[in-house]
Amino acid sequence: KWDKNELNIGADATYGEADDVKNAESYGGYIQYNRLFTDRIFGYARFTGLHDGVADIDYRFTVSPGAGYYFIKNEKTNLRGEVGPGYVFEKLGGEEDNYFTIRFAERLDHKFNDWAKLWQSVEFLPKVEDWGQYIVNAEIGIEATISKHLKQRTYLQDTYNSRPAEGREHNDLKLVAAIAYTF
Repeated sequence: KWDKNELNIGADATYGEADDVKNAESYGGYIQYNRLFTDRIFGYARFTGLHDGVADIDYRFTVSPGAGYYFIKNEKTNLRGEVGPGYVFEKLGGEEDNYFTIRFAERLDHKFNDWAKLWQSVEFLPKVEDWGQYIVNAEIGIEATISKHLKQRTYLQDTYNSRPAEGREHNDLKLVAAIAYTF
C-alpha cells in the first residue's frame, strides 16, 4: 500500500498423490491493483490465471476492471465488496471457451494481533449470456507470523464450476498448509 494505491500479488501451486494416484495438480496466480478515490471507494483492475490438471483445466485467464467499497476499514478489520465486468479465456476439457462475465466479490481480513490473522473471500463469476454457467471461488484461512518475512498459513479453498469438464466433479476442495514469504 502506498498513497492511494493498493497492490496485491499472489501465486500458488499444489501437487498431491494418494496411493500413487494424482489428486492435486494446479498452479495459478493473480494480480490486483486498487486505486482509492476516497478512503472507502476504489476502482480496481484484476488479472488471474489458473491451470488445474485434475479438473482438466488447461488454462483459465480472467481479466476484470471494476469498482469496490470498504464497508469496514480500520487497523484490525477490513471488509470490502467489488463488482465489475470481466472476460474469461479458458480451455476446459480440451475445448476453448471465451465469454463475458460480471465479477461479484467480497473479502474480509481480521488481525487478532501482530502475529495472527483470519481471512475469508468469495467470488462469483457468472457467464453473462447464461447465468446457469458460473464459477464460485471461496477461501477461508488463518495465518500466523513466524518471522519478519515468513508466515504459516492454513486455509480451505473451494472452486465450484457449474459446468465442469466431462467426467469431473463440480467442486474442487483443498485444505492447504503452507509457508508464505512476504516482501
